[in-house]
Amino acid sequence: MFEIPSRHFFRYYEILSVLIRHGLGYMLFSGNLRSMQEENLVLVGVHLRNACAELGPAFVKVGQLASTRSDLLPQPIVQELAKLQDRVQPLSFEVVRRVAEESLQSRLESAYHEFDPVPLAAASIGQVHQAVLHNGERVAVKVQRPHLRETVQTDLEIFEIFVDQIEQRTQWGRRYPLRILLEEFSNTIKGELDFVNEGRNAEKLAKVCIRDPYILIPKIYWEFTQPSVLTMEYISGIPLHQIIGSQETSYDVHRIADRLSKVLLQQILLGDCFHGDPHPGNILILPEEKIALLDFGITGHLTRTMRGQILSLMSALIRGNNALILETISQMGIVSEQVDKLAFKTDISALRHKHLKGPSKKPKLTMGESIQDFFNIIFRHGIYIPSEFILVGKSLITLEGILNELDPTLSLVEQAKFYSRRLICWKFDLMNLWERILGTR
Repeated sequence: MFEIPSRHFFRYYEILSVLIRHGLGYMLFSGNLRSMQEENLVLVGVHLRNACAELGPAFVKVGQLASTRSDLLPQPIVQELAKLQDRVQPLSFEVVRRVAEESLQSRLESAYHEFDPVPLAAASIGQVHQAVLHNGERVAVKVQRPHLRETVQTDLEIFEIFVDQIEQRTQWGRRYPLRILLEEFSNTIKGELDFVNEGRNAEKLAKVCIRDPYILIPKIYWEFTQPSVLTMEYISGIPLHQIIGSQETSYDVHRIADRLSKVLLQQILLGDCFHGDPHPGNILILPEEKIALLDFGITGHLTRTMRGQILSLMSALIRGNNALILETISQMGIVSEQVDKLAFKTDISALRHKHLKGPSKKPKLTMGESIQDFFNIIFRHGIYIPSEFILVGKSLITLEGILNELDPTLSLVEQAKFYSRRLICWKFDLMNLWERILGTR
């Protein structure tokens, strides 16, 4: 028997009752996702999505994050969770004023010369208003929903109770590092709830993109930024989804697609951080096809070692070195002793033949299909990959979907190959130079 902290009692049983009502209680604590038929998995995904939407922001965010983990969840469930949307009623201006004034510790009129009471956008975490500073600069102000941190913290603590029970009662709970996953989800959600952290992410990305005159990152106004209020430069532009949905546009869509693909690949392969949620709603298009990136709550962070592992994996896939692929994945994640390494190498060989060889007249190779097939192999063999690498895959899949809408002739796969080959050659040139300096060759 397990104990529930008294402060969480009612929320715990509210969550449990919603899960049971959606038929998810048995699946969570006794079921085996691997043994289910696809039509049953689709049904589980639908119920899981509806339950998350009913249970509030923490569950919506966890569901959205889980939808990026196709290495751990069956594809039908991932596809359903990806449909989770931030459909919320906007906060009243009275609530916005109270949250902003408590956070900034000053009257709204003292911080801003003008503040539009009608929000530009509203989501589960907060909403954005247009404002003007006393020096005349136009800004966008993001205000967090009240008491959200407390609600999310309660739900995260309840998730820990669920993880304990799932690990004790199910085979799939013992197979996967659920505690590590929960810690990753918890850190990601808490990072999104800290607008100071989001501001720092924006500044880091601005440094990565500083040499590209066509990429804009909004400036952060730190004197008007706190964990619950983010004040940033207001950038006027056309949301990318309006251009994608338009039959006629004056913008050069090929140029937009080319610049978008280059900036994200450069962030991943050269920078120490990258935009983790590059969907069309977070991208503005300005005159001369300049691109402004918005919303930095989900930002991936890669160490030099991690970037090297991504390059090593790309190189191994291109060259067909299955042993190096397995070695690199072992370095990237957790490969248990139970993994059948021979079967894994066989699956990787089939993947490589499908995506990098095969008939010359086959349809255009897509990055999304390649990554999804790779994640399916990871899932099938029970290999755990850290969330930063999964976020790289999700970002690339999202980007490719945008590129297909803008310019179907542009291949993200070929661009990724080009960049990875150049970087691999550059890396080996540096190694050779270093060996000559040391006199070892």
